[in-house]
Amino acid sequence: MRRAAAFTAVVLGVSLVAVPAAQAAAPKWRKMPGVRTVKAGALNNVEFVSPKLGWAAGKEGDKLALWRWNGRKWSRVGNDFAFAPAGLAVAGPKQAWITGVELTAAHALHYNGTAWREVDFPGPGVPVDLAAGPDGTAVSVAEDLFKGGNAVHRWKDGAWRRWKVPLPKNAVLSTVEVRAKNDIWLGGTYSPDRKNFHSLLLHWNGKKWRRVKVGGVSTKAITQIVADGPGTAWALRGSTATSLVRWNGKRVIDRKLPRGLGALTLTTDGTGGVWMLPYSDSNAKETPYLRWHERDDLWDFAYGPRREGVPGLGDLDNIPGTSRVVSVGGLDRDDQRFPIVEIFR
Repeated sequence: MRRAAAFTAVVLGVSLVAVPAAQAAAPKWRKMPGVRTVKAGALNNVEFVSPKLGWAAGKEGDKLALWRWNGRKWSRVGNDFAFAPAGLAVAGPKQAWITGVELTAAHALHYNGTAWREVDFPGPGVPVDLAAGPDGTAVSVAEDLFKGGNAVHRWKDGAWRRWKVPLPKNAVLSTVEVRAKNDIWLGGTYSPDRKNFHSLLLHWNGKKWRRVKVGGVSTKAITQIVADGPGTAWALRGSTATSLVRWNGKRVIDRKLPRGLGALTLTTDGTGGVWMLPYSDSNAKETPYLRWHERDDLWDFAYGPRREGVPGLGDLDNIPGTSRVVSVGGLDRDDQRFPIVEIFR
């Protein structure tokens, strides 16, 4: 998921000499200051709620990696959890959640502003995605890998509780997005006859669920959703030859990514468009990024800083109130993988 003034030199802890606007460096993807590799691993989730608060999660060694951004630097939060995170959601300084999997066992954590504690995840199935809104609404999606079927849960009274959602026949949920308690999205696929598959995009307005029609018959699932306004959203459809789907509240716009690219995840860019993480060559030395400028109706490719190794996909998130975006992942180097963080600024 999935997510204030702009970052300044003071926030980043960097001393800069003021220059005229005309001479200011153009925004680009850079290595994020203050990132220090401790153990082999990678980050696969990042979530910001303000320029002074963000969380990232992944694995370092055999432990769950928990990193916190305080507006100046990233700090590791020690823990004894050993599962791989599947979802990270942050509502504010005193509300955050993580779900994940260890073999076939489901795990869930809740942060109360002081510490992370494990909470029961009722299932059935294992968690596949998680999202939260600034009002504290949190929703999790799980899938039963053995028996099939899905489970949707809402966080209520300090626990995950099953939420009965009227899903179409043979639905498989892949993702969830929460903007508020009356603005929730679910995505995936469904198949009335188990032969023809349709992309599934559902919206909750606080009273009822509405299915948004996305094209005709397609085997491509809605894999990621980002809400950018009341009842409006962006989504990715398909993992290979991905489409960018836009629901503006009245109609669906579906655009295939250029060059037949597939993309893993997306986030808003703070100026009306979106950034995406497309898949890249196995020997690439720079992280590829793809941006859609809605106002100008154009695609834009960009690349992260050159690395001594091969960067791998993870997640990215816009810092609310700014046009800055943080990307996390892993760097394959010397037969090991190490966490990396990049920022567009």
